[in-house]
Amino acid sequence: MPFKHILLPLDGSSTAEEAVAHAVTLANTSGAEIHLLHVQRSHTGEPSVDPVDWRLRRAELRSYLNRLAERLTRRDIPVTVSVVEGRPAEQIVEYCEEMQIDLIVFTAFGKGGVSRFAFGSTAQKVFSGSGRSFMVVRPGETPADPEKTAYRRVLVSMDGSPRSEWVACQVASMMRGQEVELILLQVIAVPDMPRRMPITQEERATREKFVECNRRAARAYLDEVARQLQNGITVRPLLVVAQNVAERINATAIEERVDLIAMSAHDWQSGAQQVTGTVCHTVMSHSDRPVLVFQDLPEAQLQALRAGADFCQIRHPTLPESDAAQR
Repeated sequence: MPFKHILLPLDGSSTAEEAVAHAVTLANTSGAEIHLLHVQRSHTGEPSVDPVDWRLRRAELRSYLNRLAERLTRRDIPVTVSVVEGRPAEQIVEYCEEMQIDLIVFTAFGKGGVSRFAFGSTAQKVFSGSGRSFMVVRPGETPADPEKTAYRRVLVSMDGSPRSEWVACQVASMMRGQEVELILLQVIAVPDMPRRMPITQEERATREKFVECNRRAARAYLDEVARQLQNGITVRPLLVVAQNVAERINATAIEERVDLIAMSAHDWQSGAQQVTGTVCHTVMSHSDRPVLVFQDLPEAQLQALRAGADFCQIRHPTLPESDAAQR
């Protein structure tokens, strides 16, 4: 399974709590442990902070996390509770390193509330500096009750790269045996031809030929990936042509009524030195659906995939026909 330790940073606000249901769902599908973390700002060096009030607040926060931990434990989810002191983003990143966190689940905004920007300052710093896979949840789009959170349709963004193939494999592995439809979406981009004058008929024909060539190759590619993943779950390849890839991904997620978008942090054009590729950043900035972003594989595994190794390392035995029919 891709995730063993899921970090759920909470600032005590109802907005941040909207990520709880998703962390629970992912923990159940991955068999992962949830780490509940609150970062309390330091009172030292700030004369305006009453030390007594600060200690009372710390006790209240720990009690709040303990109550939440009890609820999760009753669902057979292992939980660790921590309250640390310092700057929120820095402490979250440090906690990830110390506890070997491999997934962070958080809302785009916290107690500061929704703003005109795509993310709150802490969320922006965390996914930029942690180097971990993460899920971004938009406030107001998720039921607060974990029992009502389920992923019935999951859209996986594909671009022909080893990274996206690996993501599809990880998602399929997590969802194996559940009543879920996995939609493998590849958007064929129409090449831009920026110029002052309209393109000629010959140039238009050349562009259409280029798009059609990519479309045929992508169709065969998606069918093959779907064939390899279709074992105990429903996998549907979907191919569309559009001018803007990120916009089309978000529009398709709405049209298909998906519950989750999953994608690699880096597309085939972006390098690992970037936090996220352009397509990923645009999708998670504008999507009203939860977006699960997988960070890069270790370089050795990426090289193996580029050399033609099997992208789906996590294999399950083929289900008997009778079992498959019951799914």
